[in-house]
Amino acid sequence: MAAKEIAGGSGSIDDGSNFDPCPICLGPFLHDSYLDTCFHKFCFSCIKQWIKVVSSKASKQLSSVKCPLCKTENFSIIHNYDGCSFERHYINRNIPDGFVLTKEQRYRLQCYYTESGFLADVFDVARFWKLQKFLQPNRCLEAWLRRELQALMQEEDVDIVMHHLVGVMDSFCKRIKQRRKQEARSAETTNQEQFKAAVSEAARPFVMARTDRFVDELELFLAVGLNMEAYDAIYKQRLGWNNRREIGAASEEREEVEEHNVRTRVTPYLFIFEEDSD
Repeated sequence: MAAKEIAGGSGSIDDGSNFDPCPICLGPFLHDSYLDTCFHKFCFSCIKQWIKVVSSKASKQLSSVKCPLCKTENFSIIHNYDGCSFERHYINRNIPDGFVLTKEQRYRLQCYYTESGFLADVFDVARFWKLQKFLQPNRCLEAWLRRELQALMQEEDVDIVMHHLVGVMDSFCKRIKQRRKQEARSAETTNQEQFKAAVSEAARPFVMARTDRFVDELELFLAVGLNMEAYDAIYKQRLGWNNRREIGAASEEREEVEEHNVRTRVTPYLFIFEEDSD
């Protein structure tokens, strides 16, 4: 969603008829930047100076500021957007600029670079839906969701998103249980499609282009009925990660980049993938 909003407002100035000046300096945009909540556009230097002036008049250090146009609270400035990634300048510099992924989270992020259905021959997902096992509670679900979201979003505090997704799934299951009281026929195909559609809609604003793959992984985890350790062991065995080795020559370059991020304790970019990037 953020990518679409930014992309829609970052067009270059082609001629005088389309001139759209910076609201602060009233000149052409220099180093386009956007406030992270309302996505109003300013010169990077202009909005930084405006925030500096507002902060100097406050009695305590600010963690957010109101947009000079719409008065919406914003926590950071998005800049250096090139269609694939962007950087963030936080209003309060004490807010960490990045989240350091653990080894397990980095392993899961690499799993999303494999083909969907990677373990289709190992686990019978169709049986999961046919027997309507999705209606049974899974005590490992919240821990699994938290790890997946932290890896995909590269943020530590994902509990709001996690509980949002759990709520969507719980509501879906309650509707199916009510329907079962009224209908005797099997509807596993319809249930599967509706479940995945509901979770996709809830997750897409947060994991964006990786949504379909995320929902496939969620379906697989629920279908196998294993705890996280057993699930990971099968995944790693199929990936060739025996004895906890790293993934191999094909991913060495990606691993070096991720190890560098751990050493510097900074995630320099939050990547935004296009809808068809998979």
